[in-house]
Parts: sequence; structure tokens; C-alpha cells
Amino acid sequence: MPLVRAYKKICFLLTFSLCFIISSAVYATDVIPIGKTVGVKIFTDGLLVIGSSEVNGKNVAKEYGIHTNDRIKGINGNEIKDTETLVRLVNDNPEGVRLSVMRDNRNIEIDAVPVKGEDNVYRLGLWVRDSTAGIGTVTFYNPATKNFAALGHCINDVDTGNILSVKSGNILNCNILSVTKSEKGAPGEINGAFDGDKIGDVNINSQIGIFGKMTSEQFDNVNSAIPIAKRDEIQTGEAYILTDAFGENDNRYSINIKKITQSEDKALVIEITDSRLIDGAGGIVQGMSGSPIIQDGKLVGAVTHVFVNNPLKGYGTLAESMLEVQERASM
Repeated sequence: MPLVRAYKKICFLLTFSLCFIISSAVYATDVIPIGKTVGVKIFTDGLLVIGSSEVNGKNVAKEYGIHTNDRIKGINGNEIKDTETLVRLVNDNPEGVRLSVMRDNRNIEIDAVPVKGEDNVYRLGLWVRDSTAGIGTVTFYNPATKNFAALGHCINDVDTGNILSVKSGNILNCNILSVTKSEKGAPGEINGAFDGDKIGDVNINSQIGIFGKMTSEQFDNVNSAIPIAKRDEIQTGEAYILTDAFGENDNRYSINIKKITQSEDKALVIEITDSRLIDGAGGIVQGMSGSPIIQDGKLVGAVTHVFVNNPLKGYGTLAESMLEVQERASM
């Protein structure tokens, strides 16, 4: 074999082997399944415009072309972090402001003149959001990298329905106050209060979960690490989920995996079979999103959505997909 051809073949084999090793490393990662209910607080990347209203009969947003879902990131060259800054800068510049806006991944500049209200405060007539908060569940944690994954679905803006662009965020310890049971047509929810103790930083809000770094060591030894199952290893049949929302010593609750689909965010159809969860919560409730799904000693996925008309059933996303997002974020 000519030297050049032999060299190319060796390089190919080395490259192929390296790719195989990297790929295998991703899927061979053992993680700790958690199932802890936490508070989630997200700060948006810029102020999200969720609507507008008239000020003294004038609609500034309509006149100057400010749209719902625009993200206002600056005024007159000053970064905007919260609504208080927006109000202050608008009133400091009653003659007009230049808004730095992100729209459909494009940066645009909009000049607008605020209107004085009856209370002598200048306004642009915009309804904006700078943060959101709620309750969810941590799915898994990698003690080697300090990375965590939670929720199993994205955080959407409650008014526009669009995925929130995250500037920063936190997960916090949460005190569970009560659980409202799910009924047909009315999903229940976990009711809790944040205790102010931050345990992790959120840096990604994706279609299949939120991801970030743990700042607390409280999960390092909470459970034994287990492998993450590939899609073709998952079978219909018995499995269980983890959730601490109901204050029981045994936080494992039996389910059945009814169907495995090719969808990313709704890859699994599950059904609650555990009488404790059925009696105590009526099935799946809001706040359980992210609860780990375990089958045959492997982490299969995370609970995501409840079927509104049948709260015993719901969807799950794959842990394999969540791990891929987490690994990409760490590169």
C-alpha cells in the first residue's frame, strides 16, 4: 500500500475511532435521577413586548411599528434589564427615545416619542415582561460536570405562547404547601413557595427542558447514578417515576409506558398506575414536569405534559435527547 494511502487510512481510522469514543462517551454518561420539586425563576433577554394600550388616545406601538414578541434590549444605547429601567429612561427622554429591538433574530432600531399620561408620567403604552417564575421538577444531575436538566419542556410566555429567551435564571428550593388534584378537563397543580435558597443557575431554555449548573452540593449523593437509555432500549410496559411532591418516604410511583413515538418533546405516552398518585393527585399535575422516568435501571426520560381530558395519561421526553442538549451546552 502506498505510504500516502496508508497514512490517509490510518488518519481515517483514528478520526472514526475518536468520533466513536466521543459519541459513546455521551451516551455512556451515568447521571443521578433527582425528582425534586423546585422553584424556577427566569429573567428574559431584554423586555418581551406582550401587548400595547393607548395613552391619551394615542397608540405609540402601532404608530412606530413596535410589535408583540419584540424584545427591547436597549434605549439610547443603554442596556435594559428590567421594567423599572425602561420607565426611568423613557421619562428621562420625553422628547424621544431610540429603542434597540430584537425581532425574529434581527436587530432593529425604532425611534419613538413617548406620550404623557394623565398622571404626568411619560409612557410608550407597552405591556412588557422581564421575568417569570413557576414550579417544576429536576430530572437529572451529573456530579462530574455539575450540570442539571429539568422540566422536560420549554418555558413559554403565558401571554404570547412563545418560548422565552433567557438572559439568566435560577432554580431554588421550594416548600410544597398543597397539591390540587387533577380532574378531567382541569389539570391540577403543585402549590409551593420559594424559600429563597438558590441551588442552581439556568442558562438554557429549550424545547425539551431547562439546563444549567448546580451551585449546591445537595444532590451529589441523593441517589445512585444510573445510565441513560437510548431510544431503541425503551420498551412499552412497566416503569416508574420519581417525585418528592407528596412527602412520602417512597417517592417512586409506578407507571406504564404505553407508546414510543418519533417525536422529540412528546416521545413517550405514559399512564399512571400507582394508586397513591391516583388517589392523592388524580394522576399527573402541573409541577411534575421533569419527573424522571426509569425503566430497567436506566433513565428513560422525563414527564412533560398531562392529557387534559385524562390526567392519568401524559407525555414524556427522552433523557437521551435532554443529555444531548446538555452536552452541547457544555462544549
